[in-house]
Amino acid sequence: MQELLASAGAAIAAWFAVYFIGKPVVALQQQRIAALQTAERYYAVDISDSEAERDAAAKALFEAGVALRAYHRGWSTAVRMWSWAWGYDLDLATQCLFGLAEGARSDKPAFPDARRNTLNALYIALAAHKHLPRETVDAIRRMIAQSQAASHDTAPASGAPS
Repeated sequence: MQELLASAGAAIAAWFAVYFIGKPVVALQQQRIAALQTAERYYAVDISDSEAERDAAAKALFEAGVALRAYHRGWSTAVRMWSWAWGYDLDLATQCLFGLAEGARSDKPAFPDARRNTLNALYIALAAHKHLPRETVDAIRRMIAQSQAASHDTAPASGAPS
């Protein structure tokens, strides 16, 4: 009888691990790879490309960004722990994807260096930057820190005025 209860307990624990830990993490990893592939494919699309290519790029980049934002806002504890352990910044990754999408739809030509920096920031945000030189990673991290500091300085103060 004890063996039956132990087997049932192990089966329940395995089901719990797969359903509540494994599935969300695997889905996040798949979305991470899809976002990187989408960004790599469309990061250079700008006003010089055809309207159809620009529309396809904007749509694909926005969809990838929305999917990552959903993981960021509605993530499970397993996804939160996985992101922390591997150093993923899903909010920054979402911002990068949206920025690339806006660049694809812009009526002004985007600077190639700016698009490349945004792509590199996405790689850093999703901890996929092993292929980048250390100097590039450090420079992009400084740009990210400066941008985040500037956005905090311009954010409205909360609370009632005194």
